[in-house]
Amino acid sequence: MINRILNTFGTKTLAAVINLLIAIVLSRFLGPEGKGQQGLIITTIAFILVFSNIIGGGTLVYLVPRYSYSKLFIPSYVWSFLISILSYLILELLHIVESRFILNICILSAINSFVSINSTLLIGKEKIKTSNFISISQPFITIVALVILFGWIGKTDVMSYLIALYMAFCITWLISMYYVIRVFGKLEITFSNQVRVIKDMFRYGFLNQLAHITQFMSFRLSYYFIDIYHGEGSVGVYSNGISIVESIWLISKSISLVQYARIANVNDEKYAQKISIILLKGSIIVSFFLLIILLILPISFYTYVFGKGFEEIKLAIWMLAPGVLIYNISIILGHYFSGRGKYHLNTISSSIGLLVSIMCYFLLIPRYDIMGAGGATSISYFITSLCVLIFFLKESKVNIRSFLISWSDIKFYWSEIKNSITRK
Repeated sequence: MINRILNTFGTKTLAAVINLLIAIVLSRFLGPEGKGQQGLIITTIAFILVFSNIIGGGTLVYLVPRYSYSKLFIPSYVWSFLISILSYLILELLHIVESRFILNICILSAINSFVSINSTLLIGKEKIKTSNFISISQPFITIVALVILFGWIGKTDVMSYLIALYMAFCITWLISMYYVIRVFGKLEITFSNQVRVIKDMFRYGFLNQLAHITQFMSFRLSYYFIDIYHGEGSVGVYSNGISIVESIWLISKSISLVQYARIANVNDEKYAQKISIILLKGSIIVSFFLLIILLILPISFYTYVFGKGFEEIKLAIWMLAPGVLIYNISIILGHYFSGRGKYHLNTISSSIGLLVSIMCYFLLIPRYDIMGAGGATSISYFITSLCVLIFFLKESKVNIRSFLISWSDIKFYWSEIKNSITRK
């Protein structure tokens, strides 16, 4: 397990570094307003993806061991295509992003969701390293394309960023298709038992993805509120701050990806609970020390990296840090429930967090701008995590003291690390 976690963490760390480079390039060439436009574009693409993933998302990890991949592949692709079309109509109606970007956003969302489907199918077969390679390819190709477009050709505008995304998403989709065919074989079109499969995909997918939808809204609706009340410049500064501090989740998300695949493929509930608690404690410890580093860095460091106009990044990080730390609980224990097929508990928790966040956004963002957005988001993280923890305690019947670090936990971490080094 530790090998897969370390591989996933290494991949996500490299991806985070590349995404940081992308943010730096965009911030320096486009300034706060251009970075704000980019933040709204990529957030809207991600927003569409969470709806596409109702059918083709993380639920596939749970369903791959139970059904043939052909029965999962086609409905997932069709659903993603339909969601992209529907998204175009909704975005044209709501005008939450500039009209000139809408068609590109929807096309990119469809391609991105196809990549996500392929990658998730591979995770369902516990092909973690392959999935990691696919995930790292996307930001790598993006930064290479940006360097060519911005630095070599000299085309420095938001449309160049969209071109870079087209290159990254299309190439990554081709790579992912190659590995899907290699692992699963050729696609076999059959309608036998397909209705039942689609029903299960909707049943599990809706419950699972509803949690992701409400989580994402809790985290990123702040961008649109900031844009309405304070403009794209503030969005650019805040988006950089939230990207930096949420990079701490590399630890817990690397752990949870492996944890989810493992739990979905075993039937020992007590083992799943025990390993989730141990992994959670390790995640919080490492995250705490990484957050301290971010908090002690001076404002001059952030302005040196991103340029003038980004002085308030440090404020955003301070406001978000407590919530980011506590949200490790929701990530790890939430994936325990997903691995057991109990998606509704995550949905309830994140829905409560969403309601709280919306109230806080209305109250805090108009008056306090970036500081209000960070505080409201932190409150949402805390409420969501508290609900997940309560559900876990109720189901597992474990004592709250089980979440305190113990000598046996340290021995477990050390044993796993030694075994990993030995295997290498």
